Amino acid sequence: MPVRARAPVALAVLGAVLLALGLLAGSVNQEVLDGARFAQHVDSVRKDPLVAERVGQAITGRLLATDPDLVAVRPLLESAATSLVGSPAFGPVVRLAARQAHQAMTNDDPTQIVLRLADLGVVLSGVLRVVAPDEAARIPPDLNLTLADLGARTPAADTLRLIRTVGLLSWLFPLLALVSFGVAVGVGTDRRQATVTVGRGILAAGLAVGVVAVAARVAAAATDTDGVRGALIAAALRTFGGTLWWVAAVPAAAGLLLAGAASGRLPRLDLATARRAWARLTPPAPRPWVHVARGTAVLVIGLGLLVRPLLVAGIAAVAAGVLLTVGGVGELTAALGGPAERPGGGRVRRALAPRWRPGVATGLVGLLGLIAVLGIGAVPTDRQLPVSAADGGTACDGHVELCGRRYDDVAFPATHNAMSAADEPGWFIPEQPTGLVGQLDAGVRVLLIDTWYGQRTDRPGLVATALDSRAAALAAAERDFGPQAVQSALRIRDAVTLRRTGPPTPYLCHGLCEIGATELQPELIAVRAWLDAHPREVVTFVIEDEITPADTAAVFDRAGLTPLVRTQPLGQPWPTLGQMIDSGRRVVVMMEKHGGGTAYPWLLPAFSYVQDTPFTNPTVADLRCDRKRGSTESPLLLVNYWLANFSSLVTDARKINALGVLGPYLARCKQERGMLPNFVAVNFFDEGDLFRAVDQLNGIS
Repeated sequence: MPVRARAPVALAVLGAVLLALGLLAGSVNQEVLDGARFAQHVDSVRKDPLVAERVGQAITGRLLATDPDLVAVRPLLESAATSLVGSPAFGPVVRLAARQAHQAMTNDDPTQIVLRLADLGVVLSGVLRVVAPDEAARIPPDLNLTLADLGARTPAADTLRLIRTVGLLSWLFPLLALVSFGVAVGVGTDRRQATVTVGRGILAAGLAVGVVAVAARVAAAATDTDGVRGALIAAALRTFGGTLWWVAAVPAAAGLLLAGAASGRLPRLDLATARRAWARLTPPAPRPWVHVARGTAVLVIGLGLLVRPLLVAGIAAVAAGVLLTVGGVGELTAALGGPAERPGGGRVRRALAPRWRPGVATGLVGLLGLIAVLGIGAVPTDRQLPVSAADGGTACDGHVELCGRRYDDVAFPATHNAMSAADEPGWFIPEQPTGLVGQLDAGVRVLLIDTWYGQRTDRPGLVATALDSRAAALAAAERDFGPQAVQSALRIRDAVTLRRTGPPTPYLCHGLCEIGATELQPELIAVRAWLDAHPREVVTFVIEDEITPADTAAVFDRAGLTPLVRTQPLGQPWPTLGQMIDSGRRVVVMMEKHGGGTAYPWLLPAFSYVQDTPFTNPTVADLRCDRKRGSTESPLLLVNYWLANFSSLVTDARKINALGVLGPYLARCKQERGMLPNFVAVNFFDEGDLFRAVDQLNGIS
């Protein structure tokens, strides 16, 4: 091909590259480097629900770091902070801060800039004064909630150079692209064909910008949004990617029209054309049912486009993607073949010579492998895998020394109100840092939980105590927390306006489900998965049961735990941990109120097997070893070791769980009661030295 014939193509390609780069530079120049637009985009990012939630959580984390006992009202703090960050009233503050930060990045002023989301400590204090005045007094008035600090350095030296470069490219590249397109048409031997080539180049530039927009959305979807930084990045990518759609659509449409017009391929849009197209789609059918089926399908698609256009478009896109993928593979595999028969006779040679086929085949296999890997990676899993790998060793509950000991000769770390977790949403007055699986991962082996009937409500994520159980739940909550704390929590929840929408279902609640609830069955399913991954661990449940034994047994059965539970006849010697593990029956379930009887003999009546210590201890001096429940014949000892001060749970746990306090207390109980403390139940197990104290009881260094 002569040089003059190839020149339009080369110039059109060059123009397409320059135009795409110019469009991107112009978008950055307009949307990011313009101070007013930048502030608007930052405010849009701030209003993203996930960003508001993550920032609210970060603010709450700062508050809890200042005063960890505020964990009792963590849901209130998170709700207030999240609402404040996402509220319209907060927009002017964010836009002003964004303009100041933008100005600092775009001039030579060396002033230090600190980007604040107002003094949220003061605002939250104001909120708490209304709904929880006792908690408000504990927030330091001068709490600094700085969210980003650009530091005292001057960044303008770097950013000014970038700004000048981007500003130059935003007009220079499009200008050079127009020159390149003009020259392409001017030097072409066939001006019409050269114009078609230029139109395709403009279309390609628009498509390239569209690819960047799609890449931004994909990157946003792939970003880990568990923290503030990830949520901000994902929201920023979505915001910037959204601004590129029109930047991509305009040149793509212009290029398509130019190429179509120059080639004479743009059809006249008249009714006759539409009728001919419809006739091709709906040829006469031999039977009436074909017309019925076809008409129904078309009607459903049409209604879908009217009612749920995005859903139908998504389905169509997936179908088109499947067809294109199959067609592309078919074309590539056809290119690998040899001569083929023509439909009318004769033979035609494939395009690829034999020497190219191995390389193309290798590339095809690699491409299909990549698609398979990406497809498998995109499939969601039903549940999170356990953190730790399966233990294939010979230890029992982490220690070889324990395998030969009977169950009642072993001390186990235990957690009081194990279901009330500070890291799970909605729990007022939590008493543990994490949920059941997190506790098992840390080494806890006895879980003290409460079960109640709860019902879903018209407020997402909020559970109401079932009506038949509400009076007892209210009494239990007021007994444990005090009437004032319960009424404050209910006012915060606005629980009186809840409308129950679901059937009574077993939940983990500490009395009232309105102030904290986790559905029982999913938690037990997660425990079963953990046990599968840790085949040499013995786990015990001590359940304060407000649901029936039949419903308890049904949930354990649906969770897959029934094959692992142990039936221990009262008065018979307990097996060793090794024997329990070898038999597969390594889960012990005890019920504080109702045993399972003959129908469910593995639901052991707790206080026939366990005697315990008092559990209402306001101060360290009140911690006693006296028998509270159970009989002197009960073979196991449960030590209830926490202080009943719900305004200082964390600091109390930090104080009394220390080895120098907990160790002597356990030794005293062992001596006074004449038996080993088997279950050492504490609040906030991660504070202090619970596991070291239990190892001392077991004689393990």
